[in-house]
Amino acid sequence: MIESYYSPFVGTDGRKKTIYELTFDDLHQIQKNEIEEGYQIEYKREISPTVRRKIPNIIASFANEIGGWLFFGIDEEDRSINLIEKKSYELLINNMLKDATNPIPRIVARFLTPPNEANHGVFVIWIPEGNNPPYISYGKIYRRIGSSSSPVKEIEDRYHLDRLYQKSEERMRKMEEFCTKELTIYNRKWPVHGKSYVHFGMCNMYLIPTYDLKLTSRLEPEELKQYILKKSKQKKTYTIKQNALVSMNLPFLKASYSAESIVFRNSDLMDAYDRTIAWEQFFNGSAKFHIPIPYQPSPESVIHEIQKNASNYVDEEMFFQFQYVDAKQFLSAVLGCFIEYFECMKNLSNELDEMIIVIDLDNIRNDVLYFDTTSFREFVRREGIVFSDKNKYRFNKSYLTTKLVSYDLMGLLQYFDQVINAFGLSKLTGMELFLDSMQ
Repeated sequence: MIESYYSPFVGTDGRKKTIYELTFDDLHQIQKNEIEEGYQIEYKREISPTVRRKIPNIIASFANEIGGWLFFGIDEEDRSINLIEKKSYELLINNMLKDATNPIPRIVARFLTPPNEANHGVFVIWIPEGNNPPYISYGKIYRRIGSSSSPVKEIEDRYHLDRLYQKSEERMRKMEEFCTKELTIYNRKWPVHGKSYVHFGMCNMYLIPTYDLKLTSRLEPEELKQYILKKSKQKKTYTIKQNALVSMNLPFLKASYSAESIVFRNSDLMDAYDRTIAWEQFFNGSAKFHIPIPYQPSPESVIHEIQKNASNYVDEEMFFQFQYVDAKQFLSAVLGCFIEYFECMKNLSNELDEMIIVIDLDNIRNDVLYFDTTSFREFVRREGIVFSDKNKYRFNKSYLTTKLVSYDLMGLLQYFDQVINAFGLSKLTGMELFLDSMQ
């Protein structure tokens, strides 16, 4: 997460403006405030062939340092606005980065146009500090020196190279520290006759926005708490396959404060405090969700139903080796956590367009996703039962950033493809079974 970032633009409220909040009129601050090129700013009057060749180097150098801004349509000498023709610059530059850089730096780009002029404007790129330095462009590592980009010489700049690698290692360490379950949430049965606890499946999700969303600069903590509680109780209507509508929500009923966070639970029963779905919302916008995986309450009836449809077995006792997950309830809970988070955060911040999503599954070996539907029984007749072969999974171990393309139901479904795969189902089959169970 980018906890602190430089912006040359300030709003009327005194806050630094992000690229998402930028308007064309804000660009006049460059000349008015005499904002010169430097370590985090570079201007280009136009995108000439010579300039085009340098773009990957410039972007890589910002990503290797602490991020920066690149403007096309601002004169380098007097910082005046020089409107350029609107074209598919973002696509062009992304293609250049794919060809010339490794790893590919992240960029956020916008084309800002003045009033009554839709075809000319200024193309602005914000490059955040890279998560995985060093970033290489055309086979070389670039760094910022003053207001320009310069290649790093391995022998002379060994200290700088070491620092880039250390940054990457430090960032990985912070991610691993955050992506840890710390709340007292379990999925287990009480010990019987002196035996140890019996542990069942858990799903833990960690959501980390690119920006620090600074939620308490928009709402007081108590207002944020009440906002999330109220929002989660509202039904949200989504369109699924064949234009069918489905209404869903995951209500959170109880909340308490923690250090730099608020913990929400979807049960207000004291007895269930340690086995309910929990949402820990941090004030910087990051969140942790802990979901005890729900199982079918009557495994005997489930096994009887499967035996009627499955044919590829000899000993019927083998069905008792598996645990049968209430697939509709479980996947609805996973999806509901995503929905409640995105519905709340997108209304509080414009900066939520990229984030790191990490999902852990624990204690799920031999777990079967069971849908109480005709389509699932047909699947069992064709394929038999499929199940999780492993006890633990972590998805997105490299902590890669995901661009949030869509907040609708079908768009959100893409974020737990791997969860479905973990239980032996293909993405397509799992999605069809889940959507069928929702109707």
